[in-house]
Amino acid sequence: MKRKLLAASLLLFCALAALRAQDLKTVEKTYIYNAPPTESLEQAKRTAVSRAKVEALRERFGSVVSGASAMSLITKNHITQSKFVSLSNEGEVNGEWIGDIEEPKIKATLTETGFTIEATVKGKARELQSNAIDFSARILRNTPDVQYESSEFMAGDRVFVHFTSPADGYLAIYLLDGETAYCLLPYVNNKNGKFHVRHGEEYTLFSYNHYSDAEDPKEIEQYKLTTDGDQQDLNQFYFIFSPNEFTKALDRFGQNSNGDTLPRNLSWEEFQKWIIRARRNDKQMAVQIKNILISPRN
Repeated sequence: MKRKLLAASLLLFCALAALRAQDLKTVEKTYIYNAPPTESLEQAKRTAVSRAKVEALRERFGSVVSGASAMSLITKNHITQSKFVSLSNEGEVNGEWIGDIEEPKIKATLTETGFTIEATVKGKARELQSNAIDFSARILRNTPDVQYESSEFMAGDRVFVHFTSPADGYLAIYLLDGETAYCLLPYVNNKNGKFHVRHGEEYTLFSYNHYSDAEDPKEIEQYKLTTDGDQQDLNQFYFIFSPNEFTKALDRFGQNSNGDTLPRNLSWEEFQKWIIRARRNDKQMAVQIKNILISPRN
């Protein structure tokens, strides 16, 4: 009898594991984007990749007519970003992009009216889940006050984050520059690799002078943004929140070419693998990605 029960338990475990593995699908899409003349090459590349991912999701998971929304381009302060806006009689993409399997392949051609970008993406995705918690994350420039929210920065500017959630949970923040993922939160001196937040509380992160009772002032780090040479950099902030306890990705210390100590970091590929696993195992995990433009200071 014990052997039968053990065999039945093993079969049930294998079945559940198989179902979990089936949740994630491999999707791939090539998309051609004709950028307007007002859009820079780097911005056009980001837009092309974003649209390619949306179309890959649409092809694999289809659209939901009710609660309709569609992707649109919103330009603010000379930055063009992909956003979802409400439109009548349009379909909502019924899937979510979990992470990249391969780094997007991009081909750019200069035309008389701007750039034509061919973007090919390949990643893991799943049918849209509705149980992720919606939270608010704002990126602030130089001053830890929500009125200084911005997506445009100069090299040397300080960056702060205003965060609040309707539920208790855990938060991690990463900055990606295309090759490396830098862990900004939990702080480097945090010993357990977790940052707990309480529902309804407003957090001003990365500030020595503005912190909650739940934070240890000795752990807090402040950050300045930099660029690579005299070129503009379009970086991404990843805000990762879950009501379930999770631990940040395995990372390491590093230095830049000037010998300055950098936040703990891991490669782009390692980060993508980690976030795919984390979101696969926790369907309540919510991720917001925000683009920022960093310009060199003349």
